[in-house]
Amino acid sequence: MRLRSVRVVSALALVTGLLGLVASPVMAQAEPAATIDLIEVTGLIDPPTADYLEARLDGAETDAVQAAVIQLDTPGGLDVSMRAIIQDMLDSSVPVVVWVAPRGARAASAGTFITYAAHLAYMAEATDIGAASPINLGSPESTLDRKVTEEAAAFIRELAEINGRDPEFAEAAVREAASLGATEAVDAGVVTGTASSLGDLLRVMDGTPVELAGGSETTLETWDEAAGTPSVTIRFQEMNLVQRLLHAVTKPDVAFLLLLVGMFGLIFELYNPGIGLAGIVGAVSLLLGLYALSVLPTNWTGVLLVVLAVVFFLVDVHTAGLGVWTLGGVISLVAGGLLLFSGASEVLRVDLWVIGAALFGTLVFFVSVMTAALRVRLRRPITGQEGIIGQIAEARTDIAPEGTVFTNGTLWRARTMETGIAAGSKVEVKATEGLVLLVEPLHEHAASSE
Repeated sequence: MRLRSVRVVSALALVTGLLGLVASPVMAQAEPAATIDLIEVTGLIDPPTADYLEARLDGAETDAVQAAVIQLDTPGGLDVSMRAIIQDMLDSSVPVVVWVAPRGARAASAGTFITYAAHLAYMAEATDIGAASPINLGSPESTLDRKVTEEAAAFIRELAEINGRDPEFAEAAVREAASLGATEAVDAGVVTGTASSLGDLLRVMDGTPVELAGGSETTLETWDEAAGTPSVTIRFQEMNLVQRLLHAVTKPDVAFLLLLVGMFGLIFELYNPGIGLAGIVGAVSLLLGLYALSVLPTNWTGVLLVVLAVVFFLVDVHTAGLGVWTLGGVISLVAGGLLLFSGASEVLRVDLWVIGAALFGTLVFFVSVMTAALRVRLRRPITGQEGIIGQIAEARTDIAPEGTVFTNGTLWRARTMETGIAAGSKVEVKATEGLVLLVEPLHEHAASSE
């Protein structure tokens, strides 16, 4: 038995050793590949976008990824947010690559500055870059004054010099709103190259040296030529729920509609107290709308016209007629929608079809919903405490002399002048004192006559 045990132990040791020899190269090959963060940025460059990019770039530095790729598609945005993003990019200890993609995307206005600030820049086919005349998102002016334009031109030229890109186009994009397609941008030295898919991007980036802040240099290794596959792991990054919400509401069309929905909800709640849902939706919508208006290039005269339009329609409901108040509301709402972002570029204005849809929805709301709500409010005394007198109720508790009764789907406090009424008995409402019902027992002959 002892000899057999020794043989078993020896066999197990031999098997374990062989498995170790076989597993060693496998484990060596299973070492985690280098990581690249793909950070998608779409829409306006606004504070939520700046916070999102700052967090993602910080995460890339903490995790020591090989590069952070910003997939960019933007019509422009807020100058202060753009500069915050560029500062984070320039201070990054990992290479930052801007990829204008997918096909049909653009890097306009603030997007042009961000592209010039990247260590490497690529564009997909059928994309464009430029039109970087600075838009003042804090006032109704269409462009900044000459002083700020000169500052913007100097800023983008400096970015071009830092990253070895064409400064002439950069300055023309600011001063003359010049634009280039992907092929022209490569030929002019505006971007590093073209890449229409993520695989193309990893292939063309491979072997590219990048000089980082502080003078250190690294070479990107993103493609395995022998295998014909990426040599890196892609980590896709997205905005969190709050960032997505705040980023979504900064669209001009959405901001305009939120302003209206917010006012509609609060008005409906005032005419129907106790419902709750309309007031909550209205308050949240109004707060989100005001946040968006504080970020976008809002003309506050347009906001006042929209509010005035709602007031006109509300007066029209009380006068019960389609007349001068209705006409005034229509004119004010259309004018307010057109003036709301009148000082901004075309991409930052409310679409005409949105104004038309808002006008139709407003008419439906006031003509049908608010008219019905007003009628219910005017009839409320008939179905309130005055209308409950004479009705039959059921005692839910002993009434001696106070208790509770149930009638018309509602539980009421009740009081009686009798010696006492047992729970389950039928009672008749004789009068009201505030929210207390004065009741008497329902006599047999009264019950039979009912």
